[in-house]
Amino acid sequence: MTEESRATSGSGGRSHLGAGSRITGELYFPGTVELPGYVNGSVEASAIVIEEAGDVEGELHAANITIKGRFKGQIKGGAVQLHTSARVAGDITYDSLSIESGAQVEGACIPRATPRAPTPTDQESGSAVE
Repeated sequence: MTEESRATSGSGGRSHLGAGSRITGELYFPGTVELPGYVNGSVEASAIVIEEAGDVEGELHAANITIKGRFKGQIKGGAVQLHTSARVAGDITYDSLSIESGAQVEGACIPRATPRAPTPTDQESGSAVE
């Protein structure tokens, strides 16, 4: 086993559901999951890829989400990428969002609140520096 394959397997690896598969329920994957079939439910993973043939309804939760196919529901992700072939209906909550020309989005795109930087203070007096 190479060092690279150990790192991949240690971080959850890669899961792939077969094209034409139909799954319903709450799904959890410790690494990346590729979805070329139909899923109805909640999907949580480190990274989620809905392939062009993929059709997912429900909720997505991941640090990285890539959509090339169809999605309907709620997305809560870090880096969200919508490819040209993406068809999305629902709200997207994100840290960063990339939408390619041709992608269709129907719903709200909501950036996560970023914490405000603390106000610098004068080290001697402890008062705010302006």
